[in-house]
Parts: sequence; structure tokens; C-alpha cells
Amino acid sequence: MSKQSDTKKGILLLLLSALIYSIMPVLIRFLGSHGIPPISQVALRYVFAFVSASGYFFFIAKTKFSLPKKQLPLLLYSAIVGYGLTTVFFTLSILNTFVSTALFINYLYAIMTPLLGFILLKDKLNKFNSISLMLSFIALMLLFKPTSIETWRLGAAFALLSALTTTTYLIARKKLPEYRASYLMLLNTFLGMLSVGLLGIIFEPAFYFGGGILHISANTWLVTILFGIGNFLAWLLMTKGFEYFRATGASIVLLSELVFAVFFAFLFFHEIPTIATVIGGLLIIFASVLVILKGKT
Repeated sequence: MSKQSDTKKGILLLLLSALIYSIMPVLIRFLGSHGIPPISQVALRYVFAFVSASGYFFFIAKTKFSLPKKQLPLLLYSAIVGYGLTTVFFTLSILNTFVSTALFINYLYAIMTPLLGFILLKDKLNKFNSISLMLSFIALMLLFKPTSIETWRLGAAFALLSALTTTTYLIARKKLPEYRASYLMLLNTFLGMLSVGLLGIIFEPAFYFGGGILHISANTWLVTILFGIGNFLAWLLMTKGFEYFRATGASIVLLSELVFAVFFAFLFFHEIPTIATVIGGLLIIFASVLVILKGKT
């Protein structure tokens, strides 16, 4: 296969991954409006993501599973906090603010990761990282605009927490090079299912013990199952896309998720971003591209 053909295949896989990720806010809102509380919907879709990951790991990749022996605390942290809690925070942000606001703030992880890498891993920073951080600060001021009635700050705060935990996950991932991506996906979905499920039982007991789970319709269960499978499929397409396309270009292609998601938010929820949100979002996209192309990561 030619290099040009590989590039086209990589771009297509990445665009499909971005498209699946971008429809997730719609599915989060759907499940939320059909009786599944935030934490529990994350736990339930992790069940089906784990089943999908297991099928791929054992029957397609035909990989043998062994219990982790190295970096166990870091593995637990990346799975429970970096993976599980990140999705909980992201879900809460989508349910409490505009989709565009939540996504733009969440994408700050692309700028925050080099900074945390500099602090914890002694990674190098350059002037482009510094410029990106300044642009991101301005963007946050716009996205948290004090006089904006339309922006629900609780959702924006959860989006920022999601960006922070995503950043720590990526830092932890850099310290776990001996583990393959498919192995980590299997471990993340399993531990995420257990830990987030426990949080759901603690904070949303009525759903499990008050009969809430028994009143979920068949259609809602079907969406939950497809959501979990989509969660895994988006990861798989992204991983395969990176195999065919250079990392810098692939990261930029994945930013198309923001465009798709804003379109779906308009299509399904009639959400029109404010001028402040648009400017803040464009600043974050520009800062992210700057880090990808010129920053030290």
C-alpha cells in the first residue's frame, strides 16, 4: 500500500473517530432525559465498552492477558481517576452547560499537558507553549464570562475538571510505555466500570434500590449499549488512525470533533454558541494547533 493511500486511510479513520466522539454529548443528554442519572450512565456504558474491549483483546487481537506487575499505583490512578472520573466530569459538564462550552474547555488538556509534563516530568517548554497558555487563559475568561447568562458555570467547572484529569491521565500514560494501548483500554474499562459503578451506588442509590433501573425502556437500554460499543469503537478507530498518519497531523484532524459536536448541538438542541464562546473556542483551537505543531510535549 502506498504512503498516500495510508495517509488517506488514516485521515478517514480519525474523522470517523471524531464523528463518533462528537455524537456522544447528544447521547449523554438522551440518557439523562430518559431516567439514567449521570454517574450511572457512565458506569453502564463502561459495562458494554468493557465487553467490546474484551472481544477485541481476546478474539481479534488474540492477546493473552496477564495481571500487571509494574507501576500498579499509576495504573490504578490512570484507570480510576484519569479514565473513570474524567468521563463522569465530562458527562456532568454536558448536562449542565452548552455543548460547545464544555468541549472547548475540555480541550484545554492539549495545552495543560505540556505544562504539567514540565512540572512533573521535567519536559521542556518553549515559547509556543507559553503563548498557548496565555491564549488559553484569555479563552477561559471568555468561556466563564461573568455577565453571560447563557453560560452555566457549574457545567464549565466540571469541564475544567475533566480537562485536568485528562491531563493527568496523559502524563500517567507517558510513564507506562511498557503497556500496550489495547491492554490499557481493557484495564481502564474494567476498573472504570467497577469504580464508577460504586460511585453510582453511593451517590445515586435511588436508581439501583428505588426501582429506577427497572423502569428504563428497551430503547434507552439499546442506546446505552450502542453508546458503550461506540465508546470502544471511537478509541479503536483513533488508535488505528495514528498508525497510518503522523501524530502531529492526526492530532489536528481530531480537532474536527469540536466542529461536528457544535453542529450536532445545534441540530438536536438548537444551541447557538455566544460570541464569547466562539472567540474562546477559536483561541483554544489555535492554541492547541500551536502546541501540536510547535510545542515541546
